Amino acid sequence: MDSKMKFWLRPQWLAAILITMAAGVHHFYYWRHIGGLWRDEVNLVNLAGRHSFAELEKDSFPILMPLIVHCWLALGLGGSDLYLRLIGLLIGLGTLAALWISAWKIRGAPPLIGLVLLSLNSTLIFFGDSLRAYGLGSLFAIALTASAFLFLQKPSTRRAAWLALFAILSVQVLYHNAVLVAAICFGAWAVCWRRADGRGAVQILIVAAAAAASLLPYVPQFVASGGAAKIFRTGVELRRFFRSYEDTLGYPLSGYIYVWAALGAIIVLCASAGLWRRFRARSRAGESDAGQDFRLFAAVTLILAVVGFPVFFWRAQMPMQSWYLLPFLACAVVCFDAALPALTGLLRATFLALVVGTAMLSTLTTASLLGRQFSDVNIYAEELTDHAAPGDYILVFPWMYGITFDHYFKGHTDWDTVPPLSDHSIHRVDLVLARMENTNAIAPVLDKISQTLQSGHRVWFLTMAGIQIPRAGVAPMPPPPPVNETHWSEDQYSMVWASETLQTIANHSMQFRPFKYSSPHGYITENMDLFVADGWTNSAAAP
Repeated sequence: MDSKMKFWLRPQWLAAILITMAAGVHHFYYWRHIGGLWRDEVNLVNLAGRHSFAELEKDSFPILMPLIVHCWLALGLGGSDLYLRLIGLLIGLGTLAALWISAWKIRGAPPLIGLVLLSLNSTLIFFGDSLRAYGLGSLFAIALTASAFLFLQKPSTRRAAWLALFAILSVQVLYHNAVLVAAICFGAWAVCWRRADGRGAVQILIVAAAAAASLLPYVPQFVASGGAAKIFRTGVELRRFFRSYEDTLGYPLSGYIYVWAALGAIIVLCASAGLWRRFRARSRAGESDAGQDFRLFAAVTLILAVVGFPVFFWRAQMPMQSWYLLPFLACAVVCFDAALPALTGLLRATFLALVVGTAMLSTLTTASLLGRQFSDVNIYAEELTDHAAPGDYILVFPWMYGITFDHYFKGHTDWDTVPPLSDHSIHRVDLVLARMENTNAIAPVLDKISQTLQSGHRVWFLTMAGIQIPRAGVAPMPPPPPVNETHWSEDQYSMVWASETLQTIANHSMQFRPFKYSSPHGYITENMDLFVADGWTNSAAAP
């Protein structure tokens, strides 16, 4: 066989192919075993099932992901959780394909860094393949970054059009992808400025303007929803913020956060050294070195993204989650694979050994985590469908878990969330805000509990794992401060509502006991316990 035909047998190619296969197996296993949908996924499915753009825009994402799910449902492919999760599987496999295509078109080499640091990362598999927009946002982040490299490699109107397309798609999937678009456009513009390429610089500015203009239709939505959304804007806790970075970048071991930092530092140092050499040599502005241009672009992009993402989330004042960072990781690995200097000799062998060792560790770590599921609410909904009688009363706490319960519960028993809401299909934060402003928000629930117990029926309480049953006669938690003094956070209100509800059940039931505890292995987002109360007593007067 000709030596050119054996390129795939070279160590780096063989390692990349094996890593890709391992990642593909993880995606397929996840698809088959992750189980039921959790509340944010149900929220998306319910919104996608509606028939107006105004309804589709009520998600926390731009319209592209709800529109994709809407089309999926219209094709009749939403008949089961497995069919719905097929969307995530296709996106996950598409991310692998995007890494390969990007690396091949830019350098004609396998995407070793992207495969080992991103494709095997459990956060990408769990949340990228979930029925949310983070996986699709990461896929477009890869395509966007690669398109910028290809544009700089050979500027043309056609390549600028591809760059504009992926920039628009990126911001139409995730709002915080606007940070990446800005960083990438500024990085590409910096290279055009160094080359004195006015035409290319103008094309980059047009790309940035097109992406920004595509977000203008959402401005009225931001204005209209700003009042209710403030109950989620509880501020950025520094500990939680840094923990999110450690969870995502520190995989498969916490020390790998320094690997990401080291790779980024190498690119920045190499770009700085190249600019210094050009300055000392007084080279002509129009001269171009593809490797140095790539490193300059990657350095500027990474620096702006590293700074821009924390600023974005701080301004948004939303609780930080590790999966928010997936598009940033996707952009970074494309920069690493495209712009890091080529290695030879011992350095190349050492690098390949580190890649293989990391891949083996990541594969085993991810495989050990894939037995977990997002939620057990679907399991409890089936239990209650079988065990709760028509005259019983079911309560679900917290209120947002009622979105999942509503999707899966098929029984005929009356049920409510704590506090009671008139709509459990999506995140109705406007209804929760109205309850927070009502000093007697759960009175209907307390009355219904008493009526149910007095009539000889049972009260079921499905709640997040870890909540304890109170003793009869103990005073519930005191009321929270006024809404404006809690910075509109609903957490204190939820705990007070739960305390009042549990205490009422304990005071007026003969038995209040666990029916079923959650699995000791736990669930990722919704981990529940189920309690049941029956019999009526008024021996413990309600405080």
